[in-house]
Amino acid sequence: MIIIPSGKPKIWDKQSDLGAVKASKAYTGNFHRLCKAYAETFDGDYLILSPKYGFLKPNSLVLGTYDVRFTARGVTPETIGLEALSQQWQALGIQQASITMLGGQKFKPLLEKITDGKQVFSFPLHGSKGIGDMQKRLRTALDTGEPFN
Repeated sequence: MIIIPSGKPKIWDKQSDLGAVKASKAYTGNFHRLCKAYAETFDGDYLILSPKYGFLKPNSLVLGTYDVRFTARGVTPETIGLEALSQQWQALGIQQASITMLGGQKFKPLLEKITDGKQVFSFPLHGSKGIGDMQKRLRTALDTGEPFN
């Protein structure tokens, strides 16, 4: 299981009259697309973590565009709440002991709170020097066929 961030660029930025779409098509930013390609290549089973909708399966519907973000402190009044995220996580019934999150530092405390520390998350992109470095590392993994350790 790999969790990937949703990202700000969305399909509605270029097709504003479009209605609801599957989560797998909604997010169009470079970082999201690289994370999605990595997840599909090296695992196949992934969730998208959206600050508006929470945990989305690739076939979940996203109703339209939005512009909210998780912060270093986690949830905000504009995002989905911590309790709702925890309920979603429990409903998903994910039993894996170790789960990969392709994202920045802000996701670590958030995921620990959501799961009450009952699961271990690996963050292979931590230590990167920014989004450009993260994208480079994802491209290298995809180009070489070598997943992160």
